[in-house]
Amino acid sequence: MNLNQLRAFHSVIKTGTFSKAADELCVTEPAVFIQVRSLERFLGFTLLDRFGKELRPTEIGKLLYDYADKIFTLVDEASKAVKELQELKKGSLRLGTVKPLAQYLMPAIVSSFQDHFPSIAVHLDEGSTHELVEGILQHRFELAIVARVPFPDRINAIPFSSDDIVVVVSPKNKLLKKAKISMQELAEEPVICTDTGSATKLSIWAEFEKMGLQPSAIIEAGNVEFIKQLIRKNKGYAFLASICVREEVKRGELATIPVQERTFSMDIDVIHLKGKTLSPAATSFLTFLQEHKETADLVKLTDELTKTVSTG
Repeated sequence: MNLNQLRAFHSVIKTGTFSKAADELCVTEPAVFIQVRSLERFLGFTLLDRFGKELRPTEIGKLLYDYADKIFTLVDEASKAVKELQELKKGSLRLGTVKPLAQYLMPAIVSSFQDHFPSIAVHLDEGSTHELVEGILQHRFELAIVARVPFPDRINAIPFSSDDIVVVVSPKNKLLKKAKISMQELAEEPVICTDTGSATKLSIWAEFEKMGLQPSAIIEAGNVEFIKQLIRKNKGYAFLASICVREEVKRGELATIPVQERTFSMDIDVIHLKGKTLSPAATSFLTFLQEHKETADLVKLTDELTKTVSTG
């Protein structure tokens, strides 16, 4: 069935005349007449009866009009919904991020983004970098904010920010007696590390292995707050992103100590699937992140966004 013919028929019934239907559809009256007659020939039934100047639908015409009315109501609703998505008056965005950023960075980012786009619903999931890359590949997320690792070829990675990785200890830890600590000395102390899929753990372990070292005792935990509780009790040390511990360090609850051989850092990327057409909501979020890309330091970025939200 030709929708243009159906639209012409629907308009004639709704307006009551061919001329009014022509005005509504911005075509000539003969064009409307031809469309309706073509529809009748296609269906094999008369759809309109004429009584003088009055047009009345036949029984089949009434039935078809009811269906046509539902069809074009849905068409109008679909057009409106698409327009709202384009204009960001509604929409949803499914994001993924690594666990430390979910707690310490994303509240500021999401709050600031929703100040600009209050009608977009943001769904945030957390996981390890490995889990988030798989989530992008399996279409569970449109975008993910992760620590940089070697990504699969199907992943497009956009540099976003960075943070220092610091050795975190209890203020009572004996390691603080030295100005700097060596990797050899760290290998002899119990280390509390993040879970297996963590980019931080992969980076630090690669450094230990490069130097031929193996930590003597390992406690593995997926929750940063749990790790910090263990450090407070002086059960070991941990390599953590500075954004995770800056408040505790300021208050003197935790301390950091420089590593003798080198400094560690974590590069943060925004990733999405190559070749995937991003939704208007995802595109706007990516643009929003790019606008704050100049603030390369993660701690400064969080402070900047938090200040924006609190004064907005």
